[in-house]
Amino acid sequence: MKHIIAIGLGALCLQVSAQNHADILRFSSRGMVGSARTMGLSGAFGAGGADLSAASINPAGLGLYRSNQFLLSSAITSTLAEANYTGNLQSDSRTNFNIPNIGIALNNTSNYMGKPRTKGIVSGTLVFGLNRLNDYSANIQYNGVVKNTTVGDYLAERANGINFNVLNQSSFDNYLAAQAWRVALIDSVTGTNNYVSIQDLLGDSAYAVGQFQQIKNQGRMQEWYFGGGVNVSNFLYLGATMVIQQASYETDLIYRETLKESSVKNNPYSAVSINQSLETTGSGVGGKFGFILRPAKFIRIGGAYHTPVRLSMTDNYQNSLTMRYSNGGVFTAPEQLRQDYYEYQIVTPGRLLANAAIIVGKSFLFTADYERIDYRKGRLQATNDLADFVEGNANNKLLHDVAEIYRAGIEFNYDYLRLRAGYAYIGSPYNDDYIAKNNGKKQLISGGLGWVYDNTIFFDFAVSSLLGTQYHVPFRGNPENAAISVNKLNFMLGAGFKF
Repeated sequence: MKHIIAIGLGALCLQVSAQNHADILRFSSRGMVGSARTMGLSGAFGAGGADLSAASINPAGLGLYRSNQFLLSSAITSTLAEANYTGNLQSDSRTNFNIPNIGIALNNTSNYMGKPRTKGIVSGTLVFGLNRLNDYSANIQYNGVVKNTTVGDYLAERANGINFNVLNQSSFDNYLAAQAWRVALIDSVTGTNNYVSIQDLLGDSAYAVGQFQQIKNQGRMQEWYFGGGVNVSNFLYLGATMVIQQASYETDLIYRETLKESSVKNNPYSAVSINQSLETTGSGVGGKFGFILRPAKFIRIGGAYHTPVRLSMTDNYQNSLTMRYSNGGVFTAPEQLRQDYYEYQIVTPGRLLANAAIIVGKSFLFTADYERIDYRKGRLQATNDLADFVEGNANNKLLHDVAEIYRAGIEFNYDYLRLRAGYAYIGSPYNDDYIAKNNGKKQLISGGLGWVYDNTIFFDFAVSSLLGTQYHVPFRGNPENAAISVNKLNFMLGAGFKF
């Protein structure tokens, strides 16, 4: 089966092996970006212009401003996750309030003999503000029964090659494989550097365990932008923004395993529980550049490039493991909880965009965007010479691939009212030679309303649904996958005024 590799919702194997390909994907992916007007069009606004979303999509759209503008949006995001694991269905949800964007545009339009200039530099606009790029909030849980598999097998694999005297050192207190050794969930055989689970050590050839996994994620990816756009002869529009991206991600994970059946009489193993918490923060600087051509009054064609961003990251993490024996004994490692940190860098891949729009007077707008991201070009880098990211970067190139995104939206204008609808197809970021192609594929459906008063004050409302399915395993080598269907509902209200 292709889709048995953990995909970054917080699997144990990701935390045990620390920074890896899943981190590259997490902080390179984009969710619902832009103002309420843009979200009503499913983000298809690269050639729409005159909206602060352009700063994060195609900055050339900033050259289409003809007045100053202030914009503020607020949103409620609700994430429903339904997991199917070994035939058991479980659902969980998480809701949060956020500020998707805020910003200001300052425009200067040239005049000649009392009329707007039509040749040369017609106008220029400077912008400053904040756009949210992704939302990580989600609560997920699933449970089921599997046979002849235990998390001890995976932790024994992680411990292989490490002398047991090293596993007892305090520097390994936060390492799950060391914790498993200390409570005898795993033990060494044929020397000091090879390990097996307690089930293998007992020769248990036919057993079943009940598994429970709970994941609680929260956080966001956002960027501060500063830049501008110019209008050249009402034909060519150019724009650029400098962005400071900020990442914030927290996950709390619980894994519980209970022995249900065993071929070993009076098996001393009863259960194990693992608790993990991770808080990741980081920031980095990048740039975005774009152009728009208007060969006819009703047609706009453009493109944009987003540079890679080098994010300086810090992980603060804490792990603990508790072993329960059938005689009632309970052992926990480490004896005292501790929190460690690790600093590293992630270089996100660049992005290419193509944009088009058709405008019929003031009554109709159709927009379409195409986006291409090669996730294989993302990479991990160490901030010192001690870290080795060879495996993580190799897995990133092996498991990830080029993802393509298609967006389209329509807007109808009637007097003061605006009606909007949009659709987006977000292709899988995975290499389907190793992971099922529908893993990570998403669809976005949206709609919205707008109201403009005196061509000065405006209010926009948008609702969108981001749907996708991902496969998850509690640890590498587990024979079963949890198919997790995620529906991220977003309700956004924006308001602004021109001056």
